[in-house]
Amino acid sequence: MKTAPKILTLLCLLFASGAHANLIANGGFESCNFNGWDTYTDSDVNTVQSGDFNIINNAGDCQAEINIDLNNGTTALYANTLSTELDLSVAANSQLWLSFDWDFSGFDDGSEFADVFFVNFIDDLGNITGADGSLGFLIDPTSAYGSGTFSMMLDSSFNNQPGWFLDFNLEAGYTPDSYSSTLLIDNVTLLAIPTEVPAPPMTALLLLGSAALFSRRKQSNRTR
Repeated sequence: MKTAPKILTLLCLLFASGAHANLIANGGFESCNFNGWDTYTDSDVNTVQSGDFNIINNAGDCQAEINIDLNNGTTALYANTLSTELDLSVAANSQLWLSFDWDFSGFDDGSEFADVFFVNFIDDLGNITGADGSLGFLIDPTSAYGSGTFSMMLDSSFNNQPGWFLDFNLEAGYTPDSYSSTLLIDNVTLLAIPTEVPAPPMTALLLLGSAALFSRRKQSNRTR
């Protein structure tokens, strides 16, 4: 296939597939600040942030940092939380998909009384739930250091519901070494994914037909 048919086919695919916008503003911390996010220290709004919350800027590639670290200017006695209100608006026959990257590190001993992090949804009434809509967590409380990517489809009961928030929590432990842990968060993405593949729009079908016709004409000219 020559260049022109290739371009027509690519345009056809673009028209047919469409793009999915992230429903979380500044979810990848593209603005290199906490716009669209709220920061809480010991359950109170933290507007100063100091050492409790930072933006790590790697040549414009930014991520959020949450700290429990008495040696570096943090003020939290027991917890720091990074939170954003969710836009759960979806069209009919669509499902919400949430993903984010996390990295939990520090100098604690990893015991059950060490610093822990966990991730959850919470509503205006204080109900804490996981992706299935039941009481629980997206990531259960853990003191084990590590990193990973969370990615999961949300239960349809969340669709178009107001008053829900996504919380990333870092809590201080109760061991002699419980004074230095860090949670990095990045690429927080919420997408509305169609559960039924729509028929290609007329524009896409016309482009695909043009590509096929162009290819046949070129082939016919070569055989004359």
